[in-house]
Amino acid sequence: MKERNFKMGYITKGNDEPMSTAVKIKLVVCLVLGTLFLSSVILSIIVDPLRLLFIYSARVDYGTAVHEAMSQEVDSLHLSAYIFNITNAKRFLSGEDDKLKVEEIGPFTYQENRTNEDLEIDLEAGVMRYTPRHKVTFLPEESVGRPEDIMVTVPNVAMLSMGSMVSTYGYFARMGFNMLTSQLDSKPTIQISAQDYLWGYEEPLINLGNTVLPGWINFDKMGVLDRLYDETTPFRVEVSATDEDKFMIKTIDGIGGLSAWGYPETSSNCNSFNGSFEGIGYPPDMSPNRPLKIYRNVLCRFMELEYQGQKTMDFGIEGMTYKFSNRSFSQIEENECLCSKGVCFEGVTDMSSCMYGLPLVLSNAHFLDASPLLYDRIEGLTPNEEDHGSSLIVEPLFGMVMATKFSVQVSVMMRDVEFNSKLSSFSDMLVPIINVKIVQPKLQDKQISTLRMVHIYIPYIFLGFQIVLVIAGVLLVSYSSKQLYWNCVPSRRKGISYSADPKDVKEVFVVEPLMNR
Repeated sequence: MKERNFKMGYITKGNDEPMSTAVKIKLVVCLVLGTLFLSSVILSIIVDPLRLLFIYSARVDYGTAVHEAMSQEVDSLHLSAYIFNITNAKRFLSGEDDKLKVEEIGPFTYQENRTNEDLEIDLEAGVMRYTPRHKVTFLPEESVGRPEDIMVTVPNVAMLSMGSMVSTYGYFARMGFNMLTSQLDSKPTIQISAQDYLWGYEEPLINLGNTVLPGWINFDKMGVLDRLYDETTPFRVEVSATDEDKFMIKTIDGIGGLSAWGYPETSSNCNSFNGSFEGIGYPPDMSPNRPLKIYRNVLCRFMELEYQGQKTMDFGIEGMTYKFSNRSFSQIEENECLCSKGVCFEGVTDMSSCMYGLPLVLSNAHFLDASPLLYDRIEGLTPNEEDHGSSLIVEPLFGMVMATKFSVQVSVMMRDVEFNSKLSSFSDMLVPIINVKIVQPKLQDKQISTLRMVHIYIPYIFLGFQIVLVIAGVLLVSYSSKQLYWNCVPSRRKGISYSADPKDVKEVFVVEPLMNR
């Protein structure tokens, strides 16, 4: 029987020796580090650290960006005045024309530079205090011409408003007014330069009122913009310095509402500062559901804002868009309209309590969205949303105002003035005086760059960093887990295989046949 020689052997698959402690520590460190990477990404998605960082950087405090901005003189807005020039003054006053015909002349544009004097930040009380001041500069490049070179025929605001006011008094007061206007030779319409009409002209009635009744009228010239920018009595504003309601007005001269509208004897949303802002800034992280209203002392009331939706600016930043609510031009009492002789005019609001009792009213420009009855006695008004509408765009993260545009019109509300022959043609109508359009200048390049950095560049950089962390975390966790798993489970660490290494070969002698048939 023939013998055959077979070489057989076995070896272990892998190393039977346990992993060293140093290697295990390194793998555990990799596992922990990878877990931290993944956890930090998940946490950053939930918490959004960029948002918290940006809001913190926009806080109210000394040395912050807000403090720097409030301490500087800024080009806050551009104000364009449009004067309603009367084209048929003689025919209307004589009764030949039953409608007053007007044409809008303008714009006469001015740059308003604002400073905040005596700026004080009281973090303990959570407020910021300042005294706003305004400097106005004429902008010829944005105007129809120089106002001193353009003559206009306009209503004599002093005579019309005083006559309308006196109409509610008794017989002797009305007769006294007639004698006074006759003696002073006051005219219901005057021809004057646009400059004088805007910034002050001599009017005998005003001079007399200032001399005889200084407690009633405290100015000696009549100018439409001069009255709007009257800063003879500065006021102290106190606004909130906390993130929850930053820039919200707390008090003005220590009062928490409009005394002209009955505050504090009665307190309501119509006359208290709750939820009101000057329009220079808003709280961070604003919600569309938050009620907002703007207050400027010359308007003598609050302008309510209605949220309209989102809009992307031309520099790529999305903002929250608002417009003035029609409720802004209603009376203080809800659903009440301004009425004369039983006829009510929706869309106009009384300003007399802030204008020495003179019957001046405020409305949208050209009576936009107001009662159609207002056009029955006037020709030349062309209301349209594009020219006379309002819009305010707020960047929601910082509460920064990116764009503002709105127009308001001041008119005289004429009651029954039949007692005065010079004024009788103006009875029971609203006479437009001036339309003022307010536009916020374009943001500075530095502000645009900051917004783009915050909303575009930094988020993309942070997203790339998050992606790197996720990839690194997954790789570290996968590698370290696999190595630890294979080392810690014996059944996965050992096995049998054949080897060609002579050292591992043992000879086995076999005599044929190995099997018997």
